[in-house]
Parts: sequence; C-alpha cells; structure tokens
Amino acid sequence: MTVFSGVVVLVLVLVVVGYVLRVVRRLARYRGLAEQSARLVDVELERRYVQLQPFLTAAESADLSGDLLRQLAGARSWSKAVRDRGLGMQAQAAAENALSAAFHAVLDDAEARRSVVGNWAFQGPAGDLTVTEKRIAGAVRVYNDTAYQLSEAVGSFPSSLIAKARSVTAPEPFVETKESLDEHRAAEVAA
Repeated sequence: MTVFSGVVVLVLVLVVVGYVLRVVRRLARYRGLAEQSARLVDVELERRYVQLQPFLTAAESADLSGDLLRQLAGARSWSKAVRDRGLGMQAQAAAENALSAAFHAVLDDAEARRSVVGNWAFQGPAGDLTVTEKRIAGAVRVYNDTAYQLSEAVGSFPSSLIAKARSVTAPEPFVETKESLDEHRAAEVAA
C-alpha cells in the first residue's frame, strides 16, 4: 500500500506541476500578445496622426467647413496629448473616438458639398485615412480580445492564484466608458 500511495502522490504532484506550468505559459502568451497588440494600436494611431496633417491642408484648400476642420484639428491635438501623457486606455479610447467622429464629419461635409469629387489632392489623403481607420479598428479589436482573454485568465480560480504570484494583472481594455465620456464633455465645455 505504501508504494501505491507514493505513486499516487507522485502522479498528483506531476499533474499539479503540469497544470501550473500550462497556466504560466498561457499567462505569458496572453501578456505578450496584449503588449504586442497595444503596440500595434499605437503604431496605427501615430500613422493616423501623421496622415491627418496633409488631409487638413487639403480640406482647407477645398473650402470645407471651418468649424468642422477646427474640431478635427482640436480632436487631433487632444488625442495626441492623451497618448503623450499616458492617461490610460479608456481616456485614449474616448479621445480617439472623438477624432474618428470629427474625421467622418469632415468626410460627410465633403460628400455633401460634392466639391471634392475630382480633387485628388483631397481624395488621396482621405483614402489613406479611411484605410488607417479600418486598420485602427482591427488593431483595437485584436487588443481588446487579447485583453479580455488575459482578464479572464487572471480573474478565474485557480489561475488567479498563479497570476497573483507572478504579478500578472489584467490590462485595461481600449473602450470608452461613461466616465471618460463625462471627462470629454467637461473638457469640451472648458475649451
């Protein structure tokens, strides 16, 4: 009986060690994917920031609404300031959503006026930005999926014990919350 008990204990220890190693690898994989996808989001947001300057110049020369262009320029500055200050993913999501909305408002104005249909100086930057908007949406979707997977792994028992022991925390999703909307409205009122 003692040999049998020893074998059972050894098998149980091996199962527990195997489970712990599997959870450690899974947490490391999710954390690495979350970091990579966050960098991808940053790359795409920076690409949009750079692409907005030629778009703004072309939109000004196309005589589009000055109010909409000022809103777009302000949203561009705000999104850059939020990223530079590292205010968190929720504040960044709010700023980036405001920037996307301002960009699409300018596009809608251009479409309504029909004054830029054959203006390739406007259409080129507008097309580049439209593609970048789609790339941002895809990068954010990948980041959020990975962040939610890591959050689930960090928050569920017994992997939460291993995550806590290895100092793995759940990343903040790239979503706009009611609090960040309220902060945005307060910033707009102050401006």
